Amino acid sequence: MATPDNKIALNFLEIVTQPFQISVYVKKVLNRDQPSPYPNVKRYNLPENLANSDSEFVPHYISESAQTDFEPVTISSEVNNVLTVHKLFESLVQKSKEALRERTEFTIEDGFRKKVNFIISSSDLGNEEIWMEPYHLNSSRKFGFLIGFHFNLAEGQPFNKAVQQKSLSLGPDGRENINFYADIYKKLHFLIAHFKPRLFPLAHGIDVKTTFKEITSKHLESKKYIFNNNRVETSQFQGVKKHGPLVSIAENSLICFMYRSEDKPFSYELFHALKGEKFGTFPGMEAMFSFSLGKEHVTGFPLADYSQETIASAVSRLKDIAGDRPTLPLLLIPWSRTECTPEQKDIYYRIKHQFLSKRLPSQFVSLQRMRARDGLKWSISNIGLGAFSKLGGLPWKLQPRHDNCLIVGIGQAHRKLNDGTINRYFAYSVLTDSSGLYDSIKILSKSEQKDTYLNGLTESIRNVINSMARKYDNFVIHTPFKLKTEEVDALKAGLKEVVGKEIVVIKFNENSKYFGFFLGNNSKVPFESSCVPLGRRQYLVWFEGLQYHNPTIRRRIAKPMHVEFLYSSHSDLSDDDEISYLQDAINLSGANWRGFNAKTSPVSVYYAKLIADYIGCFDRLDLPEIDIEDMPPWFL
Repeated sequence: MATPDNKIALNFLEIVTQPFQISVYVKKVLNRDQPSPYPNVKRYNLPENLANSDSEFVPHYISESAQTDFEPVTISSEVNNVLTVHKLFESLVQKSKEALRERTEFTIEDGFRKKVNFIISSSDLGNEEIWMEPYHLNSSRKFGFLIGFHFNLAEGQPFNKAVQQKSLSLGPDGRENINFYADIYKKLHFLIAHFKPRLFPLAHGIDVKTTFKEITSKHLESKKYIFNNNRVETSQFQGVKKHGPLVSIAENSLICFMYRSEDKPFSYELFHALKGEKFGTFPGMEAMFSFSLGKEHVTGFPLADYSQETIASAVSRLKDIAGDRPTLPLLLIPWSRTECTPEQKDIYYRIKHQFLSKRLPSQFVSLQRMRARDGLKWSISNIGLGAFSKLGGLPWKLQPRHDNCLIVGIGQAHRKLNDGTINRYFAYSVLTDSSGLYDSIKILSKSEQKDTYLNGLTESIRNVINSMARKYDNFVIHTPFKLKTEEVDALKAGLKEVVGKEIVVIKFNENSKYFGFFLGNNSKVPFESSCVPLGRRQYLVWFEGLQYHNPTIRRRIAKPMHVEFLYSSHSDLSDDDEISYLQDAINLSGANWRGFNAKTSPVSVYYAKLIADYIGCFDRLDLPEIDIEDMPPWFL
């Protein structure tokens, strides 16, 4: 049953009095096909009769200053929302220039996003900034300003722990910042307290409220996980521990420990931890996954180094030992992938590629993590889960809202030149069903020519759906935010040729400009599965957050996900339809087999991102293309 509604404070400062008046200079466009003869003059649609807002809208040239043959007019903010947002931006820029010092107290961004960045603190590392961006909130039909925090890294500064602390992702103690939301909230209120009195009211007496816009949140249902014998639990770890995994791995599966000779004691420590003999946090592979680590399932040997020659020899030796058995190389490496030199990172990807080229997934364990205090204690369960999944096991699935529904996550790994120009296009799909069970990866299109790539995208998405049409009734396409409009259009073109199936396209953005706070808790973190409607088929969704049974934050909670419905094969989706597809997306965030508590985004989006990182690095290192289809989830 859904939990009760509550209010979430959106990072939106609403203008106090609405509607309000804006003043501009206008001239009707006589030839719509002719380019604008006026520099720095934009074109907007306004009523043909400006005295009658119900008259037909036609193009007008709009100028901020007087121009020959332009007419000065004052119109309501409600006439054209896009024009009003532009006017608010120009007014904010003008007032900032009057009241503050440019480049030392604020900077202006006038690109895809139009915002003013207010500098609240400076250091050698960079600037702490609060940005302010005019916005029309469709769900309430109100104008105002979105505000947010950003740390602007100084040119030439490396990205390190100190930068992460400035960005608030790490706390003062160097660990993940469990006060992330509360700290963001304090930063934003600094802007309200110290900058608002100097900036507002803007022209025409436009002022903003000093509190965030509170919106009633919809609550999606809690995730329900399914395990062995269709037993249901609300916890992945406890469910596997009590009931066993959904589907076990083959009895003849093999794990091979690989390590440098001097690291052999650590391999023993890892082995005993996986057996459940080291920490109370993990009872062992046999107790959890019904897979014993006896001699019949484990082997190992040392590596002289991590050179390509050594790894190639190790692969050959492992193939001779394992034969056709499901096999997982488990390597101990002396660095962490998140804290390593560029050379070490390249070695990691080269080794990963060498194993994949022989159809072998692999698992890496950092000696840095093992040496850290309690490092292995809290990570061993996830290491075991990753090993089990890469060997072909299915730990759990979820109760879906839509049965017989295939989720197609779209990923891309384009090759770019130093100037940003794309010289090879590459897109693929990650297929899972709505219960979160991973199916496969399918290459959609790759070409050095954009038109060829887009045509391939259209044909391939149609072929993917047609090939699965007998098994599934519904198809939901999950796309990342960075997918370009022409790519989305190519997908839609292929989808329109499929008949008799319900098809929906949803876009996810984990780094959007939207944020929100639950003011009823000191942490300011909203409850997990909270969902704020923004209007125009857009939502802000918390894939993780407070738990109703335990509203205490023990780790950093990720930002909310901005979700937008782009396409439906049938008539417009109802609100209830959209919520049902959001429910499946929430469920998919719990299907991440990379960790027992990894649930910041749907696996359809998250897995696609992981694969893009791998393919991009393989390509950067000029490694041969490999067949990544029809394998267990090697990318975990």
